[in-house]
Amino acid sequence: MSDDSPLILLPGLGADGRMFSSLQHGLPQLVTPRWIKPLRGESVADYARRFAPVIDPGRPCFIGGASFGGVVAQELAAILPNVRACFVIGSLRSTDAKPWRIRILRPITPMVAVLPWMAPLLVRLLGPCLRAPTRGVLTQLADADRTVLRWGAGAILRWQPSPDVQQVRIRQIHGDADRVFPIGLTKEPDCIVSGAGHLIAITHSRQVLEFLQYEIREIEDSRSDTSRQLES
Repeated sequence: MSDDSPLILLPGLGADGRMFSSLQHGLPQLVTPRWIKPLRGESVADYARRFAPVIDPGRPCFIGGASFGGVVAQELAAILPNVRACFVIGSLRSTDAKPWRIRILRPITPMVAVLPWMAPLLVRLLGPCLRAPTRGVLTQLADADRTVLRWGAGAILRWQPSPDVQQVRIRQIHGDADRVFPIGLTKEPDCIVSGAGHLIAITHSRQVLEFLQYEIREIEDSRSDTSRQLES
């Protein structure tokens, strides 16, 4: 697989690049940028317009993300000029994929800003009882930017895909045990992983890695075939 085209992956809300650490060995072109500070009341689309110049590699690339990162990635893919495909990992592609129990949380989303303070305490109190993936996410959450966390929790609930997102080549992988964005509300994912929940990028990293490698290879091979046909 060629590593000339960067793969930009955005983590879920409250997570960071450590979310994709197990993918790095198989995807040496993987880049996980840091979030920029959001503006008060900013939409995901407006945030993506400010974020795009910061992460644009200036050459053909792939982009994607897990959970909230997948939502932002779709808006970025509609803006960046050289995106070959967008990979949505345990995320949503339409407002229909938001379950009612998520929507009713909108009034209390500002409270998520206290989670980075609570996370270390939960790790200390429940450490022996926590599964490794959950412990890892709580550790990342403790280091999360509270401003981004508070904004993102509300922004994803308000998100309406921009019209240009419909023109983006999207490939989606989803777990059939995802309780945050249930598979029954998900729009025909390209790959369904049995037994995987919302933390699919961590708990089922092998399947996610194979999915990304396969899709990137298929897209690059199809472009090479097209180029050869044009040259002949």
